[in-house]
Amino acid sequence: MQRLCRITVPGLSMKQDFKAARGRLLNDFPTIEEVIATTAPGTLLILASEPVDVRAWQETIRSVSNAEARAGRFRLIPRHRDHAA
Repeated sequence: MQRLCRITVPGLSMKQDFKAARGRLLNDFPTIEEVIATTAPGTLLILASEPVDVRAWQETIRSVSNAEARAGRFRLIPRHRDHAA
């Protein structure tokens, strides 16, 4: 039996996180057949066969979103010291 699940993860960016989230979900969960972006903020549609593990999917999506932030989505510009002394 196939199910279509709508999952919302606050802070998930479709522009920056979707590709990585989709890849991880398809790779890590063999029952997931497709992951579709929506226009609703932080929301994905997941087509999967049984068993459905929504909590594990949400954790995977959160980890991808957090990993993207840690990897430098928002890069800090290093301060240059004045070497004239």
